[in-house]
Amino acid sequence: MFYDVDADEQTSEALSHDDIAGHPGRHLMSIRWAATWGSADAFQAKGLQPGAVTLLSGMGPRELRGLEHILKHNLMPPDVRIYTRSPLRPTERVLQLCMPQPQGSGYISESARAGFEDRIREALPFPAPILILMPDGLQLSENLRRALPAPQRLAAVDRGIMLALISALYNLSDAAERMAVARYLPDDTSCAQLDYPSLMMALRAPSARDAARKLKKLALPDRPVRKEVLALEEIGGTSAAHLVAAALVADIQACKDGTARWSEIPRSLLFYGEPGTGKTVLAQAIAQSADVAIIIVSAGEWQSKGHLGDMLGAMLKSFTQAAALRPCIVFIDEIDSFGARDSKDSERNSNYRRQVINTLLREIDKHLALDGTILIGACNAVNTLDPAIVRPGRFDQVVELGRPPLEQIAHMLQRELPEAGDLTPLARRCAGQTPAQIDATLRAAKAAARREGARFTADYLATQLGAGRLENPVVERRIATHEAGHALVAAMLLGTASVDRIVIGPEDGRTMRRSAIGEGTLEDFTREMMMHMAGRAAERLVLGSVSAGSGGGPGSDLERATRLQLFFDRQAGLGIHGPAWLGEPDMSRISEKYWGRVRVRLEEFEQMASALLKPHQTLLERLAEELLVRREMDAAELRPWLSQIGTPSNR
Repeated sequence: MFYDVDADEQTSEALSHDDIAGHPGRHLMSIRWAATWGSADAFQAKGLQPGAVTLLSGMGPRELRGLEHILKHNLMPPDVRIYTRSPLRPTERVLQLCMPQPQGSGYISESARAGFEDRIREALPFPAPILILMPDGLQLSENLRRALPAPQRLAAVDRGIMLALISALYNLSDAAERMAVARYLPDDTSCAQLDYPSLMMALRAPSARDAARKLKKLALPDRPVRKEVLALEEIGGTSAAHLVAAALVADIQACKDGTARWSEIPRSLLFYGEPGTGKTVLAQAIAQSADVAIIIVSAGEWQSKGHLGDMLGAMLKSFTQAAALRPCIVFIDEIDSFGARDSKDSERNSNYRRQVINTLLREIDKHLALDGTILIGACNAVNTLDPAIVRPGRFDQVVELGRPPLEQIAHMLQRELPEAGDLTPLARRCAGQTPAQIDATLRAAKAAARREGARFTADYLATQLGAGRLENPVVERRIATHEAGHALVAAMLLGTASVDRIVIGPEDGRTMRRSAIGEGTLEDFTREMMMHMAGRAAERLVLGSVSAGSGGGPGSDLERATRLQLFFDRQAGLGIHGPAWLGEPDMSRISEKYWGRVRVRLEEFEQMASALLKPHQTLLERLAEELLVRREMDAAELRPWLSQIGTPSNR
C-alpha cells in the first residue's frame, strides 16, 4: 500500500506478490511504479492500449534489470506477454519493452545506446503497445526525441514511498505506529539520495522504527558541514569575482521577480584560483543571497562512488536532483580533476576520461537548457580544463578569485570582533594569506582564549598574531624585494597605472599588474618576459643571490615565462621556427638542446630587467621596506612611488 506521510491516507496501491514480498529492492520498485501512475491499474488502462507509446525516465542504469523483472513477473496482467524483441504474429496481448543494455558497472556504451535506438525503431512499426525505459543521462538522437512522446518520470523515492515500503515489509497496519515511524524518516531530498546498499542495510533492522532511524542516520552527510553560510554582503569582497557574483545574484532575483527571463541572463560561472581562496564559500553566498537551493558536488565525490558506471550515475543524479529543486545552483568543485580529453595518457585512462567529460558536457547542456538552473564551477588551474568545458555557453564567465585585499581582511576580522575599532593594523598582519588561513588563525586564537579563560579581543588577537614582529625578517625582506622589482619594471615598461596591487605574506607575495601583450608583437613579448623575470633580477641586484621564489607550481614566474617562450617559438610564428605553427609542446619530449636555448633566453630577459632596475636600486630598496610595514599597497598608495621612475621605457 502507498501512504501519504502527512495525511496518513492511502493514496495509491502497489501489487504485492510473493515474488517481491521478500525482496525490498523489488518491492520498492513496485511502489515507485504505482506512485508514478497513481494506482497499479492506471498504466494498464492507458499504456496497454494498441498503438500506445510510453517513455519512462527517472531511473538509473542499474535499476533497469529490477524494473524489467517486476514488469515481467508482477506488474502486468497474467494475459500480457512482455517481449524485448518485436513479435511478428502475436497470439496474445503484448507489451513491447525497449531498454538499453548497460555493462556490469552500469555504464551504457555508445554501441549499447545505438542498439537501444535500433530496438525502438524495430518496435515502432508494430501496433502492440511500447514501453521505453530510458535511464537518466542517456540522450536519444534528435529524430527519435522529436518523434517520441515527452517522458514520464518514475516517482523518486521520498518519505511517502519509504513509509509504504517499511509498512509493507514490517506489516504495519496501525495508523499511529505508521505516523510514529514517519517521524524518524529523513526528508524527501535525503530519501532520494540514499544509495542502494545503504537502503538495503537499513531494512535489515529488526523493527520498523529501527529501520527508519537507520535510514535517517545513513542520510546524514559523510563529513561535517559548517552550518554558517554567509551572504555576499557579509563576505565584503570587492574583487572582480565578487562583483560578478553580485551581478549574478541580481539577475537571479530579476528572474524570480518576473522582470527578466532565464534565457536572458548569464547563468554559468567558473571561479579559479589557488586552494583556500573561498570559491565554495562564494558559491554558497550566491545561493544564500539569491535565496535559491544549491547542490554542492565535486569530481572527487563522484569518482569515489566506484566504477565508471557508478560515477556517471552519481553525476546524473546530482543534475536530476537540481532540476527538481529549481531554481537551483549546481556547484562543481575540483572540476579540473577531470582533465582534458586530449591529455596524453594511457589508452585506458584516455577512454575513461573521454567518457566522463562527454557525459559531463551533455549534462551541463541539459541543465542549462532548463529555466531556473545555474551552474558554478571551481578549479585551481583553469588551463588544464578541456576547452569544451570552458567555452561560452557552458561557462559564460571565467574569473579568478585571488587572496583578499586588506579591506576584505578587515571585514573578516570585524565579523569576529564587532566592538573593535580600526582593525587595519591587524589586517596587515594577515595580508597575503588566503581566507582559509585567516579563518584557521581566528579559530585557533578563539580556542586559545577559551582555554585560558580570557576574553577574545583585538588586543588578544594581536598578541596571538605577534603584531609588530616579522615572523622571518630575512625571508620577508626577500619577498618584498622580489615584488618591488616586479612593480618597478612594470611601471617603467607600461606606466605607473599598470600596477594594481602588491601584497606580501610570510611565505610569498604577489604583484597584480596589466599584461604587456596587446597587439602580440615581438616588443610585447619582450616586455612581458622582462616583467616575469624582474623579481628574480631584483633579488640578485639587492641581495646578491636568487631564491626559489620565482619557481614553484603553475602560475609561478618561471612557469609562466617558460610557457610563454615555448608559445613564442612554437605557436606565435615569431621565434626560431619562423612562420610555422608546431602546436602545444610535450614537455617530456623537448630536447636538451632546446631547453638550453630556453634557459639562455630567460637569463637574457633577467639581465634586461636588471639593467632597468640598477639605476633605481635605492628606490627599489625603499619600496621593499615600505612593503614590509604596509604588507599591502594598492594602486593609489603605489602611485607616488612608481611615479619617481619617469615615463615608460621604449625598450
